[in-house]
Amino acid sequence: MAEPAKQSRQVEKVRIMGELERGLDHVDKILATGKTDVELDFSACTFISVDGLEWLEEFLLRADSLKSTVTFVNVQSPVYKVFKVAHIDSLMRACGSPNQDAQGLVC
Repeated sequence: MAEPAKQSRQVEKVRIMGELERGLDHVDKILATGKTDVELDFSACTFISVDGLEWLEEFLLRADSLKSTVTFVNVQSPVYKVFKVAHIDSLMRACGSPNQDAQGLVC
């Protein structure tokens, strides 16, 4: 039996403000609907804690299981460096990098 064509999904855009020190309930709720893809805008993000990184990684895993796409945009250089140092492939893919060894700022 053929798989049904993926319906056109809306993209919910969320701006990360200030420090990302823990999970964001409103973003988790958006993903839980299963009806949307998510774009996280990091232009105003000033800091990411270990808990924030862990939440992002878990968020990306949940999105993958729901067949939702999550993209990161406007990632500033200090935050991008944290992503690279963390060596978490899913974070780098969300930035648009095919792998964590990609050169240059892709977000």
